[in-house]
Amino acid sequence: MKFCISSIIAMILLICVSLPVLAAGTETNYGYATYTGSGYSGGAALLDPIPSNMEITALNPTDYNRFGVKAALAGAYLEVKGPKGRTIVYVNDLYPEATKGGLDLCPTSFAKIGDMSAGKINVNWRIVKAPISGNVSYRIKEGSSQYWAAIQVRNHKYPVLKMEYLKDGQWINMEKTEWNHFISTNMGTRPVKIRMTDINGNTITDTLSGLLQSGTSNAYIVPGNVQFPDAN
Repeated sequence: MKFCISSIIAMILLICVSLPVLAAGTETNYGYATYTGSGYSGGAALLDPIPSNMEITALNPTDYNRFGVKAALAGAYLEVKGPKGRTIVYVNDLYPEATKGGLDLCPTSFAKIGDMSAGKINVNWRIVKAPISGNVSYRIKEGSSQYWAAIQVRNHKYPVLKMEYLKDGQWINMEKTEWNHFISTNMGTRPVKIRMTDINGNTITDTLSGLLQSGTSNAYIVPGNVQFPDAN
């Protein structure tokens, strides 16, 4: 009987470890915020162009690369609460020297939730649904071709952790990079079916038009046909 009970407990633990550890918006994170006027171009997540009036933030490495996935929270929207109030910011950059929970906000956002003279304030934050409309879109990085391709998902409701493409009846995993693109080789030039998974464990499929035969010198955007569902 002891063996059976211990085996059942071990099985339950194994199942729990396999499940997603975060549902967007349900986990509150605690840390601090500073502010900077930079970040509107050349951010680590390569999400340019960023409108000059957009509220943005850089995020500490621990949270930026959650679940062992590089750039896991790139493109996420965070509701941030400070001493004076709350605001919503867009994650487009990395805050390398920050500890877990740390944010480097744009001045507009910092002023909404704290006193600028403080320079650094305690905050808490959570992931929320992006205030967007329409379907996802894809940025095809410069240099992409039938032989090597780097694809970024944009305009998604929640952070995207995984992308795969279908080849010969098999789903092939694409590695996510620290610069917020999924990369793969030998995807060909024909339209290709892709599958994406967000931070809530929701999966959607789409079809990308064929990649160029030779590498493109400029990045370009491809409109998508699907969008992630709302979190439960």
